[in-house]
Amino acid sequence: MTCFRALILFATSLLFLIDAQAAGLKVVRFSGALSQQTRGESQILRRFEALLLDDGAVPFFAVLDDERDGCPWPESFGQVASNGVAPHLIYDYDDSTYTLPLPALVLDVPDGAAVGSQWSVDGWTYQITSTQPGADALWTIEARERRGRRQTLSVSAESGSLVKATQDVFMGQGVRFELNLDQTSSEVLDNDVAERVGQLRSELLTLQAALKRRPDTQLSELSPRQVDDAKPQLASLTTLAVDTPLQESVLRIRRNVEQQARRIAQTMDRQKLLLDRAAPAFSLNLIGGGSLSSESLRQKTVVLHFWKYAEKPLSEPYGQVGYLEYLFNKYKQMNVDVIGVAMNQSLQQSETARAGQRTARKLAEFMKLSYRIGYDDGSLLRELGDPRDSAGQLPLWVVLSPAGKIIHYHSGFYEVDRQHGLKRLNDVLVKQIRANSN
Repeated sequence: MTCFRALILFATSLLFLIDAQAAGLKVVRFSGALSQQTRGESQILRRFEALLLDDGAVPFFAVLDDERDGCPWPESFGQVASNGVAPHLIYDYDDSTYTLPLPALVLDVPDGAAVGSQWSVDGWTYQITSTQPGADALWTIEARERRGRRQTLSVSAESGSLVKATQDVFMGQGVRFELNLDQTSSEVLDNDVAERVGQLRSELLTLQAALKRRPDTQLSELSPRQVDDAKPQLASLTTLAVDTPLQESVLRIRRNVEQQARRIAQTMDRQKLLLDRAAPAFSLNLIGGGSLSSESLRQKTVVLHFWKYAEKPLSEPYGQVGYLEYLFNKYKQMNVDVIGVAMNQSLQQSETARAGQRTARKLAEFMKLSYRIGYDDGSLLRELGDPRDSAGQLPLWVVLSPAGKIIHYHSGFYEVDRQHGLKRLNDVLVKQIRANSN
């Protein structure tokens, strides 16, 4: 993170603290549900919670999605109306992972708005259709998005804070779901709690920026560097969060970082066991026909890339496969080969192998992959260590020297360098190419 960005975050947090003390920091809590109509009845598929910390200047949100399968914690909080992370859920449906944006927790209603007023924000067109008078007057707002989704919102006329929302959600082949959000409480925090929340908010935003994750990522796994960046912050975050509205969010962060640290430690142990040792002999069936043996790859530097290689779901880290293709084309004239090892489960069963080959070929054609893709019954991955056995995720990357020894072992995705792509893998290959030329 640049010094300028750090200064901006500090200044924003300072303003937050000053405004919170002057005007009072309000915490608004919401209860939400994602549901689907099944046989005339509404079936709840996911429950979640959200909160809005509103100081009247720069609101802050946090979403408590499903701890195991929902939104990864680095993207579960942020500043409202910024260009970064927005409140959302992560949901798996029909072999695909969907990002489901939540309705705006606080709506920026134009000055002088009244019944009949209409405006557009971020692809949504809003119209105030009625008002409900009272101590805190409420507007009913109908909204429509250009792709056909609809929202019905009940919003405070004074603050723009959401009170109730119903929103269309479409997944799969146009299957309709419904997302509901209801305000459950609203209170002004005591000054001492508000001050700690302001400090906590600042530290969370600083950590979020330091992780350097894409705001639209769906990946739950952190890299070793990201875990190392997060671990030193846990004690301070935990202390600040005690008896504040963000306590549960911070407890989830702590549990996840500690779990991921254990996963990485297990991977490092496996790496130490395998590095500089001979790789197991193997034979792979190729999705385009024929076979490939480890013996035929001798005298080459070989990247083995274990991944699902299926047309669906096409989700991260598929983008890293594009970088792998780039490296293959860059170094293939220097005695480097890349072999994709498809871990699509259908390939490991004779009765579904043809279907598995088709979906792998479609993926290769879609991504214009020129390196070879093979598969076996899963034996090679088991011998090298399946990261999923220690709560990790594919892909697994293994680099073999021309002598058939393992010289690099990496579980999970690489951090992508904006200028150099998979820089860490690139550096491994360059080092080996230079060693081969000596």
